[in-house]
Amino acid sequence: MPLYFSAHTTACLTKQALRELMRELLAATDVKVRRCVAGQVGGRMLTEIEAPDQPTLERWFEDRHVNCEWIMRIDLDAQNGTVTEY
Repeated sequence: MPLYFSAHTTACLTKQALRELMRELLAATDVKVRRCVAGQVGGRMLTEIEAPDQPTLERWFEDRHVNCEWIMRIDLDAQNGTVTEY
């Protein structure tokens, strides 16, 4: 399944609300959220998600009322000296 990164504004969420949002996203079964990272001071969250396609992922975020600044499909990933193609 294709891999995507996405960026979100979480401006006024408390740490507790942000933690709950991240738990909700991680519990999803229709897409696979691999990872969420957030900076409360900066009011931003990044996600790494496996989804069938970008329109499906966009609808998935809309259904959860999660503001999405951008979504990027990942084609190449370089880690620990190895480049992986998706």
